[in-house]
Amino acid sequence: MRALLVSLMLFPTALPGVASEARLLDMELRSLAGPARASLAQYRGLPVLMVFFEPECPWCFRQVRTLNRLLARCPGQFQPLAVGTNGARRALLAEYRRLRPNFPAFQISGELLDKVGSIPATPFTLLIDRDGLPAGWLRGFVPGEKLQPVLARRLEVTCDGQSS
Repeated sequence: MRALLVSLMLFPTALPGVASEARLLDMELRSLAGPARASLAQYRGLPVLMVFFEPECPWCFRQVRTLNRLLARCPGQFQPLAVGTNGARRALLAEYRRLRPNFPAFQISGELLDKVGSIPATPFTLLIDRDGLPAGWLRGFVPGEKLQPVLARRLEVTCDGQSS
């Protein structure tokens, strides 16, 4: 985990397969909460954490729980989005019910996969700025006490009245 944090500090915006000008919120994704599709443009204006998960991923479960807690401590400061990948819709729905995110969850689309490129591992989190542009990435599980300072530095997210 220490190597992860070092690489984040050295390469905070070098995204594998994602062009720096890619508008990551200019698309619709199919919701895992129902059959509808939703436009991601509604999340523009807030920093977004797009966490990719897959079925049977215990580290994804831990990352979603961490984001649930961080979202409760930082209301209105950022918008997490869960995106299911590497599984059929049925498996992603089962994982969504197990994860119980306190934020929207979607199924990956071909358009998003084209913009992001391959997902190197899960959990994989893209940091997206207020304009929908990539601002960095996190690979693997990152605990809340390490995630909060990254969000403050990269996305100007403040929690508990502090920018720590």
